[in-house]
Amino acid sequence: MVDEEGLKDFGLEDGATALEIRTYGEDKEIVSEGEHSSHFYVVLSGNVKILRYGRQLAILGERDVFGLESCFLNQPSSVSARSVDSTRIALYDRDAIEFILYERPQMSKGILASLLGQLTQTIQAVALEDSESKMQNIDMRFYGDNEVIIQEGAKETDIFKLISAEQGLVVLKGGKEVGHIANPGEFFGEMASVLKQERSATIISRGNSVVQVYSGDDIQDMIEEHPEIAKRIITTLANRLSQATKKISKLQKELEGSSEGEQTQ
Repeated sequence: MVDEEGLKDFGLEDGATALEIRTYGEDKEIVSEGEHSSHFYVVLSGNVKILRYGRQLAILGERDVFGLESCFLNQPSSVSARSVDSTRIALYDRDAIEFILYERPQMSKGILASLLGQLTQTIQAVALEDSESKMQNIDMRFYGDNEVIIQEGAKETDIFKLISAEQGLVVLKGGKEVGHIANPGEFFGEMASVLKQERSATIISRGNSVVQVYSGDDIQDMIEEHPEIAKRIITTLANRLSQATKKISKLQKELEGSSEGEQTQ
């Protein structure tokens, strides 16, 4: 959709006016992976996510530039671009960048800063992907509604990380619901691995769920080589401790209230 009014008003200084300005709604495709283009793009407002093979590499904001690769190297785009929210994008042809480089050095600096920022985000995303791909004894498991992921009393030490769940995972102890796991990236089952004990609770999928499984035998090496995993596990444990403390505090208040009521009678 062309924003005619915006096109009249917007230009990268004199001599570099946008060919057109497009407005995109939430999660709309701007550039397709493998697409040839003679244009490059500037984000006027909103945010754009850059993806490769469906994996997010970077998030761009106002004045960030993308599409230079395809435009100047005359090759298909190696990434796709999608709007995150309501977004306005300006399109420029190849001549505009030449004008900017020779006539507007300050604007050239802004483009360079944008490209460096994207490079940094991409390197971090690739490094994380490479780190995860090097971990051994990891597999993905898929569970249907009411399927048991962990059985209370089982002698096993695998560690699990929730990838996705339609309605979360229910934690049962002695058949009674005592907890709920719903946040993607949350670890569970680590206590049996660390303490070398039987499973202390049963965990059941509500709806369809996907979890990633790490071998408990390699937890020491895994933590030493990938400290980000240790950080996530510690965060998970801290949250559980906080929730348990709140529950204990609530029970104490209920007990105190019950005792006062009996004394009054």
